[in-house]
Amino acid sequence: MEMPAEKDEDLADLIRSQTGMSWDLMLADMHDIPTEELIDGLTALELYVNKKFAQEIAGRKDAVFHLRKLIQNGLYWYQTGPGKAWSPIHTIFILALIRNREALQLLLDIIRYRNEELSDWLTENAPSLLVAFGEDAIEPLKEFTEDETLESFARSTATTALKVLAKNFPQHENDIKLHLIELLKTTEDDTFAGLVADDLTSFHDPSVISEIHRAFEMERIDEMIIREEEIIDTINGVYHDIDEAEFKRNTEDPLNHFSRRNIEYLHNLHYVRSKEKHVKPAEVKPSKEKIGRNEPCPCGSGKKYKKCCMGKEKT
Repeated sequence: MEMPAEKDEDLADLIRSQTGMSWDLMLADMHDIPTEELIDGLTALELYVNKKFAQEIAGRKDAVFHLRKLIQNGLYWYQTGPGKAWSPIHTIFILALIRNREALQLLLDIIRYRNEELSDWLTENAPSLLVAFGEDAIEPLKEFTEDETLESFARSTATTALKVLAKNFPQHENDIKLHLIELLKTTEDDTFAGLVADDLTSFHDPSVISEIHRAFEMERIDEMIIREEEIIDTINGVYHDIDEAEFKRNTEDPLNHFSRRNIEYLHNLHYVRSKEKHVKPAEVKPSKEKIGRNEPCPCGSGKKYKKCCMGKEKT
């Protein structure tokens, strides 16, 4: 399907062609309609929510209340349900625009209870959304990471956010580093331990090596997640470029999710390419050539190989 010639950041052409709705009419009434109706509009727009609409919802005092109602309705999480499963995804980005304690708690609840539905959005986007809450998020995130009942990767979204916040707020760096070391020492989840060890490497502090070495000796780290020699290399700056790219991704403005560039990318990925029977990035198998665990995954997902296709080649 060809895209209309007219293109703007408000996505007016996409909204018209993909939903049959008029952005001009929506814009004229947007500021006056109740928040509950705005949320209905969020669902009706499906993928094609623009920055102005997202910011309008984020600016409402009762936004979190109505977004919570949406999230709690299981129908919205299904591609055959209202909004084709896009409204919960938009919701996590809008919560990061709201940036108050209530919004943070709801986002953490979504990560806790909906991690399977979030799928790649969890590992690729959740850390940056948590980082968007800034310094005030540090203590709630530390508390979240202490919950041993959490799924490994859901829990690690918060440790990854913490390591980024440590860089953004140097006055908290040592405290966060000590917190991650304590998690490494106490967790019984060897997958989570590997993810924490990986996060600790971002401090580039040789003093953490002894604790990580001890964890490997006690076989408390899953070596499919990370190897000890990789940790030393990372601390010594071998993977500097990848670390910088990851930091940039984890500090991205949540509003960029609603940009023309991103919505068009998601449109092409989920609708145009699927019709053309193109292979999605997640379905591409790595080549037989040896790939470093900290190198970008050859499938094109943007993840490190160890967090993406490593170990899946034989499946």
